[in-house]
Amino acid sequence: MVSALRFDDSHSLLWVADSRGYMASYTGKNLQSYTSVKAHDGPVLKILNHKKGVFSLSFDSIRLGTVEGITLCNIRSEELKGLNSMSYTSNTQTELFVGGDAEATGSRIFKIDTINHTISGSFHYPHSIVMMETNYKYVIIGRADGHVDILDPKSTRILESFSCHLSGLSKISVKENSLVTAGFSIKKGQFIPDSFICHIDLKSLTVQKSVAFPAGASAVLHHPTCPGVILASSSMGHFNFIDLHNPTKITIFQADITAYITAIDFASSGCFFAFVDASHSLHLWSRSDVSPNSDFALYNGPLSLPSIVDEPIPPSNQLISSESPLNLIKVPPFITPLLSAWPPNMVFKVGTTPKPIDPEILRSSEVVNGLLIARYNKDKFGARNLANEYKRISKTVTEGVNVPKFISERDDSDEEDGNLSFDSSRPSTKDTKKEDSMTQNIFDVESHTGDVPNAYKQLSIIYSKFGVDDFDFDYYNKTQYSGLEVNSNRSFLNPIIQLYRNIAPIFNVALLSLSHDATEKVNLLMELGYLFDMMHKSHGRHCATANFEIALASLPEIQQLGLNTDNSVVRDDFKQRRMVQIFNRFLLERLARDECHLFEYDCPKLFNEVCGIHAETSIYSNFCSLTHKKDALYYYIDINSLPPPPLVPISLTILNYLEASMNKHAQQQINCENCHLQHPVNASLIIGSNLSPILVLNLNLSNQQLNEIRYLDGWLVREFYYAKSPLGTPVLRQSFIAGVDRQKRYELVGYTAQITNRNNESHMITYSKIREKPGSPGKWFLFNDFLVMEVSEEEVLNVSHWWKKPVTMVYKEFGIGDEFKPEIFKTHLNTSILYKNKLIPGNSNTEIVSKSLDPDEEIVPGTLVALDAEFIELSPAEYEFKSNGTKTLVRPPKLLLAKISVVRGSGPKEGECFIDDYIATNEKIHDYKTEFSGIVEGDLTSGVSDKPLVCLQVAYRKIWLLLNLGCVFVGHWLSGDFRMINIYIPPAQVRDTGLCFYLKKEKRKLGLKFLAHYVLDKEVQKENHDSIEDAITSLSLYKEYLRLKETGQLESVLFKLYLEGQMNGFKVPTAVTLKTSDTTNTNIE
Repeated sequence: MVSALRFDDSHSLLWVADSRGYMASYTGKNLQSYTSVKAHDGPVLKILNHKKGVFSLSFDSIRLGTVEGITLCNIRSEELKGLNSMSYTSNTQTELFVGGDAEATGSRIFKIDTINHTISGSFHYPHSIVMMETNYKYVIIGRADGHVDILDPKSTRILESFSCHLSGLSKISVKENSLVTAGFSIKKGQFIPDSFICHIDLKSLTVQKSVAFPAGASAVLHHPTCPGVILASSSMGHFNFIDLHNPTKITIFQADITAYITAIDFASSGCFFAFVDASHSLHLWSRSDVSPNSDFALYNGPLSLPSIVDEPIPPSNQLISSESPLNLIKVPPFITPLLSAWPPNMVFKVGTTPKPIDPEILRSSEVVNGLLIARYNKDKFGARNLANEYKRISKTVTEGVNVPKFISERDDSDEEDGNLSFDSSRPSTKDTKKEDSMTQNIFDVESHTGDVPNAYKQLSIIYSKFGVDDFDFDYYNKTQYSGLEVNSNRSFLNPIIQLYRNIAPIFNVALLSLSHDATEKVNLLMELGYLFDMMHKSHGRHCATANFEIALASLPEIQQLGLNTDNSVVRDDFKQRRMVQIFNRFLLERLARDECHLFEYDCPKLFNEVCGIHAETSIYSNFCSLTHKKDALYYYIDINSLPPPPLVPISLTILNYLEASMNKHAQQQINCENCHLQHPVNASLIIGSNLSPILVLNLNLSNQQLNEIRYLDGWLVREFYYAKSPLGTPVLRQSFIAGVDRQKRYELVGYTAQITNRNNESHMITYSKIREKPGSPGKWFLFNDFLVMEVSEEEVLNVSHWWKKPVTMVYKEFGIGDEFKPEIFKTHLNTSILYKNKLIPGNSNTEIVSKSLDPDEEIVPGTLVALDAEFIELSPAEYEFKSNGTKTLVRPPKLLLAKISVVRGSGPKEGECFIDDYIATNEKIHDYKTEFSGIVEGDLTSGVSDKPLVCLQVAYRKIWLLLNLGCVFVGHWLSGDFRMINIYIPPAQVRDTGLCFYLKKEKRKLGLKFLAHYVLDKEVQKENHDSIEDAITSLSLYKEYLRLKETGQLESVLFKLYLEGQMNGFKVPTAVTLKTSDTTNTNIE
């Protein structure tokens, strides 16, 4: 692998060195090989030009050789270890500084006498060195930690140190008084090139404005002949020529390479630069206007060329055997190009690899006479042997779908008023938006091309620079039922949650659990209840499953079942369906178990009444007296048994499959423990003694079996009747069963379906039948993550589309459990957690700042409380950098709730904190955001922290109780806090001081520190943020807002605030700025 690259500055040579210690030189624009020599035993790390030849550096030696490859000296010593960089100290080239790893070199930089070829001395330098350069006045040292030190070579003193990059340097370049650097930052455990170039003025030893390079700079070089021009390069060949005096003046090039760049250098003539990529290809680029006589060096010395010896061609010029190398054949001298030297116009790009065979085809294939035969799905893949027209990826993603504007991009005319400061007397309603002039076809449920309709396509959230809050979720949902944000890691989560959210009996049981106090261990039943409650209260606003997902991920069973992530099954529709059904089984069984723990039952009662199905399993033998019977309880029925072939196959419906799955019989050969012989036994599973009001069905069929269902008209029935036959087997019919008195009527109330596009990418959607009132006919709705729309029953029952496969279905007994009871938990609501501290045990020396509510402090509707929350960062934001220099936010930073503080807003103890909870976590923290959160390492770790640590469910329940007790929340820009807490607070219960002091036409949000200074004449956030202080400040601002509004001064104060802000850059004046202002005023006078 190439380890060093350098243009010779006195000959038309390009030096290339590798990791095996070899150095080779190439001459001319055709890069004709000139010399090759074994210079070191280890890799060659750096090459420096010298008037006698070239210096080369390895880990333990320094070599000086001529351009012809002759070694002049090789400096070795026991002290020379761990070297990796060197630099001249002056333009006389009489001394070298050599350094490397601090531990290996003993924290020293060695002085090398280039005249006598000896080590002339050393001096102390405590840091590890990765690179060195010089402008012949200073030696520039690049450290392993990303810092750059400016060293005076005469006094060996560090004149200045600069922190250029967070995690390391990749390249430094110096010319005269200009120093530029490129480096890395660590993101998600990987080194990512920084999107800027650090620029330092060596004359004043000051940092200049960084130069933007969105593609990520892995190397940077000064142009040898153009003053102030640098060449910036990304690892994948994106080159920018940038004028440091005018950074907007950029010339862009893109190299056609297939591997990342490993080394790069500029010729001293300025007409050429060369680079090497990881595929060991050497590339030479030149200026477009370069003359034919241009060379690598400004002043070229003559090269001594070897004399040509004509090698005689032997008479028997042939190979001895088939294993003989081809170079045994002697070729006569030639002056014309060989046939193997293809011209550039005959070199073509290799086509893309063929698409992998669809797993559905492979899974349904059969071996017939030694050949693998599979059924071809014409509806999905189109007519065979026809090439499809090529379409760009960017076009296929957005074709036919109108993407809404970001909220920040809306015109001012879209808003009703230019200044909508908060008005507590006016109830907040959902904003009405003007219809877009384009046809809104996102809700199309039909496709004229046979492709997946727009309403069923997989959705993704597009982020602006303002993050997820700027995405227009309301564009996708015009109903009163909430959608869920896309969950990229667990696609099975949203459809199952939406399915059970709209089934009244399960919804009521989940919300009833919220009347109990929070448990220390994770209780999925309560977490589901919190989520259902938020979805009900939000009335069509989008919600996130963040807290439920955190609780789910903490369970060891999730890892064992393989439910921690499903990224690997997005292109395998069968495995994705199986994962959804595994999660569905786990969730139902876990909810029943959590009911026992919560209500202290011996066995589940509520869940057994809602969806518990009794079954009888029996095993018996005709060969011995073996008999075994067992009663079991299931919360679902797996449909994995096919019905016997009927006389009229087209009449098959789901009822035939369900009957077969409720009455299973099988025979199996076993080693009998009863008679100790091997013989067959008969096993059976019979369900039907008494079906529960809710029937959950997992359609566990193969792709081939599901494809056969497509051609069965009316396979999915809207309702059926159930009865028990005289033999005890279940009887299911679409119409009333004659002659049977006791029978039940069931109706379809929802199911999840898998949607698979032509690229074999799958995702899940949900259909739900919702009755606004008990006894009403009900309407069907489609839930595709955050897209929610009403659909017809005909569309729901149609499973003939190639792209739709039913996965999990729910039937409910007709007329039973239609009423949703969203306030069922309020009857016996346990609020004791507000009056005590429920900390995680094991923390010593815990400092409790807050004081819980006293027993005589009653919370009534309208009670004012001030809230502030802090968060930490688990992973940084991810950006996509394009070749035109723009960047797009792909994924915002992943944040985690770290602290919640709530203070009393009224009464004799106004301003006193009664909730100050730190949220314990075991997650790996990327950034504690200490400057903004006040959280430091160890604050959230149980057993280490001295803070009042609580589990997430305890902290969440306190805020949830305050919400349901009718409290009014005061805070500053609370939408971010509520999102981190993962709770929805109705606007009527929110007093946001950010909106109180906001002029919409100014389009500028004012910070808490700024408002406190100008409105309250109070200095806050002097050091790190304190959530208690911020909450108290917000409360004071709200009280001042009410006073200003009552006295009619609000409007004038708002305009004055923005005027002051524009004059001071919306920053609080500091002592320095105030002093500067005073001096300026004095000079004017």
